[in-house]
Amino acid sequence: MDNYLEIYAHWYPRSYGLSDYPTECHVTYSGAERKMLFEKLTKAQQALVNQQRKYEVRSLFLQKQYLQTSDWEFVALNIDDEYERGVHSQLKCACGRPLKYQFVIESKIRQQEIRLGIQHFKDHLGISQQVAEEIKKGVAHVDLALDELLWLTDKDIPFPEDLWQRYVFAYYRNSTLRRPLSLNHKLAERAVRFREAQMPLFIGDYLSIVTEINQVDRAVFDRQETNFLADKRVFEAYLDDFQQDIQAPIYLERKFWGQKLTDFIRLERYGNENDEEAKGRYFDDLLSFFLALKNKNTAERKIRSFILFHQKKYNDTDLIRFIIEKYQQYQFSQNFFLAIPKVYRVGIQKAIKRKQKK
Repeated sequence: MDNYLEIYAHWYPRSYGLSDYPTECHVTYSGAERKMLFEKLTKAQQALVNQQRKYEVRSLFLQKQYLQTSDWEFVALNIDDEYERGVHSQLKCACGRPLKYQFVIESKIRQQEIRLGIQHFKDHLGISQQVAEEIKKGVAHVDLALDELLWLTDKDIPFPEDLWQRYVFAYYRNSTLRRPLSLNHKLAERAVRFREAQMPLFIGDYLSIVTEINQVDRAVFDRQETNFLADKRVFEAYLDDFQQDIQAPIYLERKFWGQKLTDFIRLERYGNENDEEAKGRYFDDLLSFFLALKNKNTAERKIRSFILFHQKKYNDTDLIRFIIEKYQQYQFSQNFFLAIPKVYRVGIQKAIKRKQKK
């Protein structure tokens, strides 16, 4: 079958179509309702909501550049979910006042960290009352946005496993395109965290994932790339690996989706070598290293030496460690080549052909 969607439908006939998922939410909870629903979440879900809240507040500070002209930078927002005014609080301002929201800021010059409530935050940084009110509204708006997650969990909407599998299948197909699309790594990474906590996705993230799936579909059909050799066992191994791999440092878009070898390493040439010859030598050396790992008694020592050499010569460790780990796991199987950047896949395959001709 050339049509990769037909392949997926053949493999998973019961989960080809996506289950219904809410496409809008207009609920706004009171503080008491929010607290009640939050307490119904699992510990992992509560941690995720708090992590998301802190991330959104940090993004607010970066976007609005509230501290741009000061020596201070925003570090974190701590939240006491058990806070009750006049009853108890686990968080304190530097002045000793109990807090629900504690802003942590750090001096860029003195590396000094202080923890403040919004009033002393304003006074310490010399910001206007208007900006302080804007920050308070921004924090409140973050809570309103998180109401969507509380509503979804209260409605027993699960994490969309059918979408997840279809999403990873799109990544799988994208990795085999002649020119893979640069997909949104942060979106996939966020989906991983929500899946780990068994938390439903934000509606916006759900729709964004559907959009990325559609982009891969269009790329396949617009380019008429029909030479897709699909293997269900290969895909399911890829699916198992994906959750861990997508969080690896090399999956930063600039690294993993680079089109040239020099997007990954600092490639050096020798004598009259041109770029193509230098690239060929690099992959020939890499292939020789992999083949030398067959001797298990010396493999670990060779790996340590090669990583040090690679760091010194090519200014890289994260990428080469990742590729070595994948080679140790899969050898030169299809899953090894799917897991590594396209540049490395093509380069190593050409090196293998050159060696076979000798």
